[in-house]
Amino acid sequence: MATFHLKVLTAERSFFEGDVERLIVRTTEGDVGILPRHINYVAALGIGGMTITQDGSNRLAAVSGGFVEVSPEGTTVLARTCEWADEIDVTRARAAEERAKHLLESKENAKQQEVAEIRLKKAVNRIRVAEK
Repeated sequence: MATFHLKVLTAERSFFEGDVERLIVRTTEGDVGILPRHINYVAALGIGGMTITQDGSNRLAAVSGGFVEVSPEGTTVLARTCEWADEIDVTRARAAEERAKHLLESKENAKQQEVAEIRLKKAVNRIRVAEK
């Protein structure tokens, strides 16, 4: 089966590097599937899941923010945050979800509301990815 080289980087670490068959990642415009010989492409990442297919097996991660770039040399994901589903502390994610909901209910200023909405989306995404 055809493959392409994928690198997933965060500010903290080289998250993943290897030859893969497929990448599905959430951009700000929706989910995008990357296969071998994909056209050149650059997109901003949203908050969502990322599925890497390698050797016929899928591995799921939670991603929030960053960019994906596809070129003939390979695909690079530069993610603000990225963690494997099996690394997510669901108890901690649920606590973050509750804190974000509480902030939203407090009706603070617009900036604080915006931050609370993003925190809520991240927490819900982490829970969803961990429970798949």
